[in-house]
Amino acid sequence: MKDVLIVLAQSLEQPRIVKRINQKAKEYGSVHVYGFTRNVHSVQNHKVLEENANVTVNVAGKLKNGEYIKRIFVFLGLLWTLYVKYGFRKKNVYVFGLDLRIFSFFLLNAKVDYEISDIVWLYDGRTKRRIFSSIDHFLAKRSRKVVFTSKSFYSKYYTKSVNENQLVVAENKLETYGKVRPIESMPVDKIRIAYIGAFRYTEIIERLIQVVSKNNDLVLNFYGGTHDGLIEKIEGATKANANIYYHGPFKNPDDLEKIYGENNLNFVVYNNTQENEQVAMPNKFYESGFFNVPIVCATGTYVGERVLEQGMGWTIDIDYDSISEFLNSMTIRELETYHQKIKELDKGQFIM
Repeated sequence: MKDVLIVLAQSLEQPRIVKRINQKAKEYGSVHVYGFTRNVHSVQNHKVLEENANVTVNVAGKLKNGEYIKRIFVFLGLLWTLYVKYGFRKKNVYVFGLDLRIFSFFLLNAKVDYEISDIVWLYDGRTKRRIFSSIDHFLAKRSRKVVFTSKSFYSKYYTKSVNENQLVVAENKLETYGKVRPIESMPVDKIRIAYIGAFRYTEIIERLIQVVSKNNDLVLNFYGGTHDGLIEKIEGATKANANIYYHGPFKNPDDLEKIYGENNLNFVVYNNTQENEQVAMPNKFYESGFFNVPIVCATGTYVGERVLEQGMGWTIDIDYDSISEFLNSMTIRELETYHQKIKELDKGQFIM
């Protein structure tokens, strides 16, 4: 077993990060985590790390979206902490995201493994994109390993900067911790739509709410949170409509079996005009596959291709008419057919 691993994480509440730290705890004798809390999630997902005797969690501060100047000072404080504790000797470091990969460049004698779950510069304008993509490729090339949560990230954007010896594909599969099991039967009284996780893509969510509000045979359940004004719109929709509900943040995976058991359609229609979303692999794919709940994704996306290949559901476009036509023509019988198909799939491909 290897000696010490230093982990730098943007969010200690992100289940993917917690899962990866748990994995690394099996490879290293000691794992020292330096992470941040965020102003979105508040369910203490990182508490599961306390079950590992060889994992030490240090909260380095709180990061708020948009406060990038303050973030620089927080990072400088962390840099000082790391040099005081580890000095200039050789060190193994695992980082999540481009900002912390930039930060880790200033750690001397560090062998860095770099995990990419979103290509953040794809959201930027031309000038910023050129600058940050160049920085990203420069740092990826100089990383010991580059870990992608979607194979399409690598194949479309990183083949020139990451060689095969560096490449690791570690999809964001479900870690059950023995706490949840597949669902053997779904509710069949109405079409019950789940929107699970971080609430993004405001226009798509507004269209979804509008469609559901006009059809009492549809039920829409929101689980999760967001950091902008969208939460007020969702809460407003729940007050104005008897068939729309907001259930608040949830603990992963503890609450997932209950969540998926309350629904029969997983709505994972993300913005397919954004390049990152076109190649990402959301964890909802693996959750639907494990819990046997049919899933609908956006057309023109890698996750949508995987859904169709596995016979797990459908793809639709993101405009109002497409969402409306799909949901208003859906039947319980069709959902049950896909539910049975998913039950026959090997669950090993969806879990860690």
